[in-house]
Amino acid sequence: MQHPGIARTAIRRDHALIAPESHVPLGLPDWRNGRVVALISREMGAKFAQYLLRLDEDGLALPPNPACEHFVLALGGGFAIEFPGHAWPLPAGAFAYLPPNAGWRLSAGQGGQALLFEKPYAPCADGPPAALRGALADVPATPFLGDEAALLQELLPDDPRFDWGINLFEFAPGGTLPLVETHFMEHGLYMLAGQGVYRLGERWYPVQAGDAIWMAPYLTQWYAATGKVATRYIYYKEMHRAPAA
Repeated sequence: MQHPGIARTAIRRDHALIAPESHVPLGLPDWRNGRVVALISREMGAKFAQYLLRLDEDGLALPPNPACEHFVLALGGGFAIEFPGHAWPLPAGAFAYLPPNAGWRLSAGQGGQALLFEKPYAPCADGPPAALRGALADVPATPFLGDEAALLQELLPDDPRFDWGINLFEFAPGGTLPLVETHFMEHGLYMLAGQGVYRLGERWYPVQAGDAIWMAPYLTQWYAATGKVATRYIYYKEMHRAPAA
């Protein structure tokens, strides 16, 4: 058993690993039968936020910052998301994009868990895109840079109205990112399944399902899947916008 004074969580200037043993849930105003863990936030140095939501029976969640855009993925249980003119079911594995000021409400009849990404929208001439929904099972997976051991699903359209990309990577055991990356885009990542080793800067971290990772701009990064089952993780990155002036 892990000693209570020890955790895998590590918070650095340009990256962070947040392990489940360090989670501190809290309630938010106007929520009902629900708690949230702020995995990544601006207090850490990020320009976006990433939350883990848990709703109990008859739970209700509202956007933490309504003026931001949001992406929600149902991890388990069953949800419904409502906003003016729409009411969408969100079973496990379904996701939804909500533009700024959409006025949405997320409810769970029998309870459930969801992942939420949130950021201020970076405008473009055509304005923000409309809300959309989808399911992980319906999004095609393609080999990343031709590598069959690293499959990529792009959950949002390649459309310049979107200022972010939300993708899902699946690595076969032994699969790796094909290069050590560095770029101006931030990442917020959540491990859905499997385990491996993540290089973040000059540090190496064992990671597993339930872990969250923040990667600041220009952080060197690389991943290798270990264990006997495939790794699956979802991550956010900035898209279709130049670096800040």
